[in-house]
Amino acid sequence: MFLSTLQPSATFEFSRDHGISMEKTAIETELSYLANFNGKDLSVDVTGHYIVLEGVVHSMGDHARALRVAREIVGYDRVLSRIIVVGETAA
Repeated sequence: MFLSTLQPSATFEFSRDHGISMEKTAIETELSYLANFNGKDLSVDVTGHYIVLEGVVHSMGDHARALRVAREIVGYDRVLSRIIVVGETAA
């Protein structure tokens, strides 16, 4: 048997870690399918029990969309944003 039933804490730790990695993947996938969203400079990382969005987007709308996706998947209080919004400059 892969996980021992004599050590329930080991089973809990395994499932919790597996869950947050799946949440990270779900967020990355959802962001990649957003229409008119450029997330190539945005990364999704895991720090403890939190999902950290980090990088650069080019509008407040993209910032809000990225946060909304992450919060819908893992919950409002488990998302940390380190996103910088950089507007386009006039040529």
